[in-house]
Amino acid sequence: MPEDAPPLWRELRSWPVPVQLGLAALAAAVFASTFVIEPLLGTDLPDPAAWPEGELPAGLPVDAAAPAPEDALPDGIERYPGDPLWTEPAEDGEQVVHLDQGLLRLGDGRLALERDGQAVWSREWEEFGPEIGVAGEVVVLSFAVDDTGDDYEWPGRQDTYALDLATGDEVWRDGEASFVAVYADTVLMTECTGEQDDHVGDCTLYARDPADLDLQWSTPTYASARLAAATAWTGEPAPDRLLFESFPTGHDSRVLTVYEDGANVGSVATGASAALSGDTLLVYDDWDDNPADGCTASLQGYRLGESDPAWTLEAATRKTEDFTSCGGLPATAPVDGLLPLTIDGVPSVVDVATGTAVREAPGEGQAVALDPVSGALAVIDWDAASDTGTGNLALYDPDGTERWRSGADFGSGDRATAVGNTLWLYGDAGMWGWTSYDLYAYDLASGAGAALPGTAAYFTPGELVTTTGDYDAPVLSAWPSDLW
Repeated sequence: MPEDAPPLWRELRSWPVPVQLGLAALAAAVFASTFVIEPLLGTDLPDPAAWPEGELPAGLPVDAAAPAPEDALPDGIERYPGDPLWTEPAEDGEQVVHLDQGLLRLGDGRLALERDGQAVWSREWEEFGPEIGVAGEVVVLSFAVDDTGDDYEWPGRQDTYALDLATGDEVWRDGEASFVAVYADTVLMTECTGEQDDHVGDCTLYARDPADLDLQWSTPTYASARLAAATAWTGEPAPDRLLFESFPTGHDSRVLTVYEDGANVGSVATGASAALSGDTLLVYDDWDDNPADGCTASLQGYRLGESDPAWTLEAATRKTEDFTSCGGLPATAPVDGLLPLTIDGVPSVVDVATGTAVREAPGEGQAVALDPVSGALAVIDWDAASDTGTGNLALYDPDGTERWRSGADFGSGDRATAVGNTLWLYGDAGMWGWTSYDLYAYDLASGAGAALPGTAAYFTPGELVTTTGDYDAPVLSAWPSDLW
C-alpha cells in the first residue's frame, strides 16, 4: 500500500531494545483491538448471563465484505462477482507472496517458504522490527544488534544476511551497517562511526548488489542516514532517486536528502513527510488536531538544490463524522507531477512543480485521486450520502465534464489509489488501527463499482491482498490490482 510518513518502527529502532520490546507488546495489543472494537460497536452482543462463568464469548467475526443487506451498499455498487487469484489462511498479521520458488510467508517473528503445501525452510527471531526484502534469488534480513548493554550508542548496527530463496541457505552476512533498506536490485547500507556532530562524513551510504554485496556506488553522509520511506518486502526495484532522512544533531534536526546514482541532488531541513515528483520535493503535514477552525494540511514544494520552498499552500481535509478530529490527505503520491487537493473548498488538480491549480472540478467536495491515464479527477461530495440516489463520488475529465457518478462510503481518514483502469477506495491502518473496513473498486472508464470482501491489507506487484475471517484466524486473498 501506499506508504507516506516514515513507519513508527523505524523511529523506535533508535531506542534501547528493552523499550522497543515493551512498545512492541503494546502495539500488538492495540493492533489486535482494532479488529474487535468496531465490530462490537455495531453488533448485538450475546447476553452476558449466558456466558460460562469465568469465560468470555468467542471472538466475533470480522468480515469487512460489503454489508450483508443488499440495500446497505452505496449507490451503483455491487459485490464483485469474480474469484480471488489465490486464498491462504494466515496467522495474525501474516503476509504472503507467491514466488517462483514457492509460497513465502512473513509473520511475527518468522519467515518461511512453502512448496506444494510443505515447509521448505524457515527462520525465526525475537528481535523487533527487522528489515526484510526479496531481492532476486535471495531474501535479505537485517536485525538491530544490542551488544552494548545499557550504554546504547546511536546509531548502533545491524546484523544483515541473505538467504537463498530456494533452499534457505545463507549466501552472505554483514555486521557493519547501521541502517539497511532492501530493494529487488539493491541493498542500501549505511556504515557509521557513531559520531553525530553536524557534518557529512560520519557515515557512508553504500548501494550493493543483493546477490553478492558487490559495490554499486557509495557516498558520504550523516551518521543517522536512513531511507525515509518503507520498502516493499515483496521485492520492487529501487527508484532512480532515493529519499533519505538524517538527524545531524539529534531528533530535532531532521534533514531530507535526495540521492541519484550516489550524488546528492538536494537537501531540505524539515520534520514533515515528503514525496518526490520530478525535480520537486513535496513536503506535507496533514496532521490537524483542531477541527474547530477547519481541517487543513500544509504543503510546500522545494526545487532540488534549493533550501527555500518555491511555493506554499494549504489544502482542506475532512472532519470526522462526529466533528471531533481531522482526517488526512487521501492521496499524497503525485501522478505525473500532479496532485489531487481541495483548495479553498474547490476540488483541484495541483502542479507539484509550481504549486498552482491547473484545473478545478465543478462544485464542492474532496479531491481524492487522479486517473493515471487521462488525468481525470475523482471527487467525493462531502455533503451527500452514498445512498442519495445521485451518488456522492464523481469523476471529472480534464475539461470539467462529469464522466460518471457513483456512490462511495469514504471516511475522513480513508485512502484512494488508482492502478491502471481501477480506482481503489479503502480504509487506512494508522497507529491506532483502521479508519474503516470498507473496500471498493471502480472502473475509471465507466464508473461501475464493486465491493470486495475483506479489508485491504497490502499491495504487491499486480495484486491487492485482503484480509477476511475472524481476527484470530484471518484469511488472505489476492485480487488483481487492476480489475478492469
